[in-house]
Amino acid sequence: MNKVFSKNLRKLRQGKRMTQEYVAERLGVSAQAVSRWETGATLPDVMLLPEIARLYEVLVDDLFKVDLQEYGKLSDRLVAVYIDTLKNDDFMAGMKEYERMEREGSMEAKDYYGRTWLYGRMIGVCQREIMKDYDKTMELSKENDPELYNQAKYGKVVYRVDCSGEGQQCIEELLQAVKDNPEDVTEWVCLETAYYWAKRYEECYRVAKEAIAKFPEESDIYCLAGDACKELGKYEEAYLYWEKRYELDPQMLDSLFSIAFCCEELGEYDKAYEAWMRIVGIFNEWDNDIAVKFPMRKAEECKAKMEK
Repeated sequence: MNKVFSKNLRKLRQGKRMTQEYVAERLGVSAQAVSRWETGATLPDVMLLPEIARLYEVLVDDLFKVDLQEYGKLSDRLVAVYIDTLKNDDFMAGMKEYERMEREGSMEAKDYYGRTWLYGRMIGVCQREIMKDYDKTMELSKENDPELYNQAKYGKVVYRVDCSGEGQQCIEELLQAVKDNPEDVTEWVCLETAYYWAKRYEECYRVAKEAIAKFPEESDIYCLAGDACKELGKYEEAYLYWEKRYELDPQMLDSLFSIAFCCEELGEYDKAYEAWMRIVGIFNEWDNDIAVKFPMRKAEECKAKMEK
């Protein structure tokens, strides 16, 4: 093992085109000590191993490998580790090294490119994990928490359409699900959701109206009906749908936020102010001192624009 270690030290130093004197100065030892390490006469103090690895831009384990592979930079080595393991800790190690390089101003074009590989591989891992966790949430909540089950089911549809490129496949599956289970409101809401996130707003609106006719007391249908109407420029209808959503489920304030944002986007700051203050009043009734801060700030912004 000493022979492998000493050979690797010499190989790494020469690969970096460093002299023994330079290495000694960086490590705070004598040039003779470095020479003895490379001949196998002695071993460095174990506490120096991380510093040696950092100097040669490898991992400590690499110093003892029989088939040592050299990398241009430690970041390259860490990317290779993550590609092999796909572990979160290894991803974070690579990111921290890039952050250090960026902070010190040593990032080059190829380093930024290398980081894209790290991000890209992590995205793929995250996508698989997201789908697994949606499925696990649905499995565990189906019997005893129908609200959470539905949230996960709708969330999975959004993710498939908006993030994973499965929009058309998802829509086709949901069209069949609605056909097979026409009395299951969740399948209708999922189809409505898929059309909305695919930016097929006319179809979303059509499905919403059909679903409302079948399930007039189901609040989830109305929120996306309002969202689709907004995208189609049917603002008055959007407001009606959003209000109906809140009427059916006063614990869900998403539709009230939609009203406030829509009014603000249209430049109707007086209406937006009233909408934000309405939300402020609800949060005050709920004694939610944290949540009230955002709508209050938005209300103040609208008021300032009204006074100009």
